[in-house]
Amino acid sequence: MAKKSERKSISQSANKFGESETSIFPGKTLAAYKAFVLFAFCVLVLMSPYYRGLYFDYELSVFQAIMAGIFILFAIYLYFSKEGFLVNSKLELILRLFMVAYIVPYFFAANRRLALGEFFKYAFYFAVFYIASRISKGKAEKFAILNTLFLSTVGVAFFGYQAAVKLIPETARPLGMAMNGLWVGNMINSTLQYHNTAGTVLAFGFIISLMLAIYSENKLLKSFYFAFSSFIFTAFFYTYSRGSYITLLLALLVFFLLLPREKRISLIFNIAIIGAFVIAFLNKVGANLNEHGKVKLWLLLLFQMLLVFVLTYAFGFVERRLYGISNNIYIAGAAVVGILAIIGFAIALKTHLIPSDMVEKMKSIAMFWKERNFVERMVFYKDGLKIFLKSPVFGYGGGAWVSLYFMYQSYLYFTTQSHNYFLQVLLDTGIVGFCILLIFLWFLFSTSLRAWAKKEQKENIIIAGLVAAAVQLYFHSALDFDFSLASVQVLLFAGLGVLVSTSLQILQKHKQEKVIYTGKTTNFVSALLAIFYLLMIVISLNFRLGNYYANIGQQALQMGNLSAAYSFLSKAVTYDPLSSNALSDYAVALYRIGDQNKDANLIAKADGYFKQAIVNDRFNAKIRFKYAVYLLSHGAIDSGLSQIEEGIKLQPLQPANYELKADAYAKVGDYYLGKGDKEKAKKYYEVVLKIPEEIERLKKYREHIPKELIGQEKIVPFAMTQRTQQIIEEVKKKI
Repeated sequence: MAKKSERKSISQSANKFGESETSIFPGKTLAAYKAFVLFAFCVLVLMSPYYRGLYFDYELSVFQAIMAGIFILFAIYLYFSKEGFLVNSKLELILRLFMVAYIVPYFFAANRRLALGEFFKYAFYFAVFYIASRISKGKAEKFAILNTLFLSTVGVAFFGYQAAVKLIPETARPLGMAMNGLWVGNMINSTLQYHNTAGTVLAFGFIISLMLAIYSENKLLKSFYFAFSSFIFTAFFYTYSRGSYITLLLALLVFFLLLPREKRISLIFNIAIIGAFVIAFLNKVGANLNEHGKVKLWLLLLFQMLLVFVLTYAFGFVERRLYGISNNIYIAGAAVVGILAIIGFAIALKTHLIPSDMVEKMKSIAMFWKERNFVERMVFYKDGLKIFLKSPVFGYGGGAWVSLYFMYQSYLYFTTQSHNYFLQVLLDTGIVGFCILLIFLWFLFSTSLRAWAKKEQKENIIIAGLVAAAVQLYFHSALDFDFSLASVQVLLFAGLGVLVSTSLQILQKHKQEKVIYTGKTTNFVSALLAIFYLLMIVISLNFRLGNYYANIGQQALQMGNLSAAYSFLSKAVTYDPLSSNALSDYAVALYRIGDQNKDANLIAKADGYFKQAIVNDRFNAKIRFKYAVYLLSHGAIDSGLSQIEEGIKLQPLQPANYELKADAYAKVGDYYLGKGDKEKAKKYYEVVLKIPEEIERLKKYREHIPKELIGQEKIVPFAMTQRTQQIIEEVKKKI
């Protein structure tokens, strides 16, 4: 019987979600090993927002490699602890399918390097989700992760304040963290370097801090969390993120509705206390967000936190007495508190407790459809749908928007992001990936709500808080590009892991949830996953090295140091052979050295690297223009001009491109004119003379600037450059 029991160990442990068989290792050894993995995981999650939000490959690749290593270590723990290293829950399988949706378009992707990079991002998020959901079965592990999320957002607020009072020099790089751009335009950007993303992350942290406070039975600890929630909330206001102001209200409503009845009372009264002191101090805090407030700002913040601590602690003594009140009194009390909050906010506005510029931001929400940001986003979304219709089933792979938007834009604008996560997924993965995302969200929230319906009071506080925090991030991601910063999704998936773990424990307790596959025949899938993450470590670190050498090589190329450029760029393309910029820069270094040394082999070799760069990034106009310069300077006139025409098709509303075209055709005409072939010269000159017609035709049919944006700063109507006009006038004289 014992052997039969052992044969079922994987199935049983996976199904019971937390119960494990006897391991071949002593319990204390495995417990210490698990604690180490949990510590490493929490540190990585904690630090993720501080490295420019992991927006750039330079930092992201390192975090991906480390998380892959932690995943492998955790897989080893699961194997030896007999818990079972299987990917077998519905949500885990759907998330893996989402990863597949990102790798499927690789071979026909707009940019292969970006497509692979986005695939690795989702492998990163899967690792975060898997570890968080499997390791947080115990209460201690669960709250270690939740407190990590709390502390991480406290840190985001802290760095924002420190930068505002100039206590952090922009040149500082503690632990390699770039400290520039934390405080820009009198707004807190913090280490995320973008005020709207800082706003939604701080809103996320505010909800987590409220959840931890309401969950805690210890009055001192409860007030500690509430005090720090005021610290986060104040910083949140100074991000000036109007979208976050709206989505936080929606998320708090979700939090309120999902909380157990008596805890709603706690939320209402404690938010009233926190909100009152935050607003009371808001103007004073704002007046000290400068280099003269190095001491006073922190005294104000500490005093505010102390007052919140004292009042929430005092309220804790009467809170339980309110739990037994009748529903009528409960509803009436909630209404009174709501009315008082509205009256208090109105008084705060009238007495100028809220900074005037913040008030103007809030007022502008009422007329959002006239705001520039809203109008521009509507244009982005419309242009994004044009891209989607060109490859609707599987999309164009990661980076579809930045690779293609110049081709479909309604007027000349510059943005590397579509400002809508769901549109981004649609462009990257098509209908297939978009449907997988919707299925994931459906299972995620339906599973959580099924567990919530079981009315496990303590666990429902966690479910309410994490669902609300997820709603905050997902709602705001529909308005901005928050999820393009990998750290935001790291925080999200760490929270979702705890949410799923909590929900499944409740459902399995009530015998309403089973895993899908538990047989030993699926072990090979888990083994392949471990091998994949091992490869991910190697590839991510190679990408990091490739990025490093590419940056140095590009700088050397710009300075004309060809030998250094050749040395660094050759390493860059070795470590990262998919980087189109590194490939094209290397090609430039090769042919320039070849020209200097009369080396035909190097010149010919450059052609191959240009072609590979175009294969990897086929919609990149800049690479085609570089290739055109190479071809024209080496006698391939028609091929060179063809590349210029292709580049213009990729960026039809960029005036500088027509200047390049005019200059190229004029010089080819000059070449044939110098050889005495006037007829051939005329052929190229006529192309130059037709450029004004080409521009007018494009302006008429392609340029559609919304009336709300006409005349606004940085909105420049499509027109010829002065240099293009000058070239045309010079050509007219030659015919």
